[in-house]
Amino acid sequence: MTAIDIDTLQDWVGTEETLTDCVREPAVRQFRHTLEDYLVDADQEIVPPGFHWTLFQPMVPSAHLGEDGHTRSLGLLPEMPLPSRMWAGGDVMFRSPLGIGDEVVRHTKVDRIEEKAGGSGTLIFVTLSHEIEVRGRAHISETQTLVYRNPGMPAGRGLPGREQGTGRPFRADSVMLFRYSALTFNSHRIHYDRSYAQDVENYPDLVVHGPLQATLLINDVAASLGHSRIGFSYRGLAPLYVDETAYLCRTGGGAGEAWVERAPGDTTMKGKFVPVSKS
Repeated sequence: MTAIDIDTLQDWVGTEETLTDCVREPAVRQFRHTLEDYLVDADQEIVPPGFHWTLFQPMVPSAHLGEDGHTRSLGLLPEMPLPSRMWAGGDVMFRSPLGIGDEVVRHTKVDRIEEKAGGSGTLIFVTLSHEIEVRGRAHISETQTLVYRNPGMPAGRGLPGREQGTGRPFRADSVMLFRYSALTFNSHRIHYDRSYAQDVENYPDLVVHGPLQATLLINDVAASLGHSRIGFSYRGLAPLYVDETAYLCRTGGGAGEAWVERAPGDTTMKGKFVPVSKS
């Protein structure tokens, strides 16, 4: 295993980059057709929350991918000494919805790089801050946490479910996982290569994307509030697997908690939401 020089990695804290992209109508339609049963019923000119995670994706030749299918490094980070990258969680504020045809700009900064001990060994947490603008106006503010680790021992799962969940049911099949990977240009093999997921990373089956779960939660909350101006903080607790029946759950009221569970006490992602005043 490559030695971790956390002090050298600190040299990358404060690194910034600016990327541009466009909200294209065909991409929004593909997004809707992939998750259509779970998206907030909004004006078709309003882009559903969570679509921004399909934008600004690193596009590199296949020769620059690691064994797991991920890019070996992100544009503003070096190649990490721990090869497996996953979403750990984040905070996102949807100030104003994106519109079809918008030219969008994302300003990103590396806020923190930390080494921690976890149940699967040494972990490196990277915290990024993003500001997404349209014509100079902030639409989405986000803090995103990535975790790097060695493959082979996945994060634990919650307590075994003993009774049926109580929220809105959903099931991510292999077609949904494939289409969402295509939308996000995500070639991480745990989402589509069952033998790799099982034999190399020791998951029991294909893994449902963290941002896909977060997108479904945010849209479920948006539907209850009647708008998509939401502040949402979330973190992953345990993997969710293909074809598992899970439930989108939330507390009532204008602010509260939202989570994904297989059954009570078996939570895969949890978060908190608050409404955001219209700017």
